[in-house]
Amino acid sequence: MWTSVVILHLRKSITVRSAKQAFDLLSARWPVSDGKAYIAALEACEGVDDGLVSDESARELFLLALKEAEIPFSTDMER
Repeated sequence: MWTSVVILHLRKSITVRSAKQAFDLLSARWPVSDGKAYIAALEACEGVDDGLVSDESARELFLLALKEAEIPFSTDMER
């Protein structure tokens, strides 16, 4: 679980609390399927389960993928 959640501001707000949840979103219907940040985030979020990547590294890469895809978001640290 991440120490700080990420909230995607879409038609309905989606709260992401872990690399697993981020991976599920990235692999389901992500609008940018060939972006560098997307690929890095997808690999990092998958790597958390294998113990190869830290939760916080995966979270940071997920934030970059959100920016790349121009998906509005906030974190609970910004409140």
